Amino acid sequence: MDEEQNGARRTIDPEWENYFNEEKVRARDSLERLLAQVPVFSLLHARELRQMARIVHVRHFARGEVIIRRGVQQSGFYLIRHGSVNIVRESVDGPPQVVGTLHPSELLGEFALLDDTPRSTNIVAGEPSELIGFFKPDLMDIVATRPETGCMILLRLAEEMTCTLNNDYQRLREMGYPFAESDEGDALDLTTV
Repeated sequence: MDEEQNGARRTIDPEWENYFNEEKVRARDSLERLLAQVPVFSLLHARELRQMARIVHVRHFARGEVIIRRGVQQSGFYLIRHGSVNIVRESVDGPPQVVGTLHPSELLGEFALLDDTPRSTNIVAGEPSELIGFFKPDLMDIVATRPETGCMILLRLAEEMTCTLNNDYQRLREMGYPFAESDEGDALDLTTV
């Protein structure tokens, strides 16, 4: 394919035309910026974020479409890029209940990168939504081929999981669930366990 640029003709190899398409380059750049804001990827440098932008999976879901099904083993997480998703708990004696809603830049399912325990709830698109998926096979490939990058992701993932567990633990304490106290009489701190 020939193109004119500043009065001169240049030839573009049709196999590479899509790769250099300005719209695709902008979308990839914006994806890199988005990934840089995700805590799990926050230690990565620009080059590593470019690699991640090529690895992650962009998925689109219609309103009401199931993203994660209860009882199914999971192998990764999603980052909400656009739209919203509902956390839906099945009810024994009534209709399913929305117990929470997640919005852009929030993660869901990040524990699945390390633990493939089946999900306890359904995750359903609350509106047309775009999610970015990062899955365990991709992480294992990074750990094997680029161990430094893999270790940075695993470190941040462990820190985020610890933070989530501490927040959940604190909410349970506030709800009155009894927990063992430490020798000093303080609540158990999961960062020291």
